[in-house]
Amino acid sequence: MLAIGLAAHAQEAGTKPALPVLPDTVLHLPALNAYGQMPYVGYWPATFGGWYDWRLHQGLNLSLGASVFGSFDKHAPSGAGFSENVSGMYAWSLTPKLSLAAGGYFVNTDWGGWNVRDAGLSAVIGYRFDRHWEAYIYGQKSLVQPKVPLMMLYDMQELGDRIGAAVRYNFSPSFSVQLSVEERRGPSSFPHYSREIRP
Repeated sequence: MLAIGLAAHAQEAGTKPALPVLPDTVLHLPALNAYGQMPYVGYWPATFGGWYDWRLHQGLNLSLGASVFGSFDKHAPSGAGFSENVSGMYAWSLTPKLSLAAGGYFVNTDWGGWNVRDAGLSAVIGYRFDRHWEAYIYGQKSLVQPKVPLMMLYDMQELGDRIGAAVRYNFSPSFSVQLSVEERRGPSSFPHYSREIRP
């Protein structure tokens, strides 16, 4: 499956310095999701992009998460769902313009008798050409073959193997546009997002 996505991201500038005065010693990496993966825009708005961005710092970065959720839809599983995740990424500057982050993740979700588990490795390389242009190459390798239920659960679009590249143009510190191209291979039983679930 080949996915092409276009994403725009904006945030309050606050007291952040303007792009021309940013030191070259900072990391030039994109904001990742809670699993250390490049956010996937192919199923927008299901990804809720930007809600839980993970901006890495130099050295070891750890993320731990737990959630409880449910649904009031008559076709949804009954009861509460539980999800836990842990991930770690090590990030460093290879040169003043080239940065690398690599690590692994584990996620477990249980809801109404459905269980989805995934664990894998992920990495991203970022290069800053100048104060406006940045480029990234990223990959993700699942180490297990997760069993996928018939109903789409939150973040299931992140399952499987992915490899891709992205180019970002920064108009200002608070507004940028990014174009991403990636190939992904999900579990063989992965349902299409547009598929209608009937009782």
